[in-house]
Amino acid sequence: MSHARARTTPSFGVSININHTGDLRQKLISEITGLERQVHELKLAGQGVDFSLMASYKELISSRKKLLKQLPNSWCW
Repeated sequence: MSHARARTTPSFGVSININHTGDLRQKLISEITGLERQVHELKLAGQGVDFSLMASYKELISSRKKLLKQLPNSWCW
């Protein structure tokens, strides 16, 4: 009697091809750049600084940079 082999790869509800992360990498870089641009524009506005908004932008930037660093450095284009 043959038994079907159990799937040994853990599933975390996210499907990412770790061998080709170029699209995700580009999306993260684009989002980081856009958020940094918005922070820069807020600083240039010269009006009252909304510190909670600035903190939110910095947290969004930080979380995306952290995710970007966690991506494997395998081939990406």
